[in-house]
Amino acid sequence: MQPIRTLLVDDEYLALQLLASYAAQVPGLEIVGKARLPLQALEIIREQTVDLLFLDIQMPVLNGSQLVKLLPQPAPLVVFTTAYSDYAIEALTSYRDWE
Repeated sequence: MQPIRTLLVDDEYLALQLLASYAAQVPGLEIVGKARLPLQALEIIREQTVDLLFLDIQMPVLNGSQLVKLLPQPAPLVVFTTAYSDYAIEALTSYRDWE
């Protein structure tokens, strides 16, 4: 079975490290990169194969919902990560608009 190539995106250093720690414990996930800036994540996705994207919603300049709309097709699967339940509806709406 091929590993699931995973990119982690969060502007907060500690949150990104915690996410990486959790992801490293999941068999079959291969972390291909970590990004603290959305545009950095977009560059990584354009340069290499990414199957799964763990993406924070609340980030400066470009938020996770906006980044999803810029993903090249076929796009990786996206798991939105956030500490704020208020963003759940926004994430769902962004994903539906993107499909």
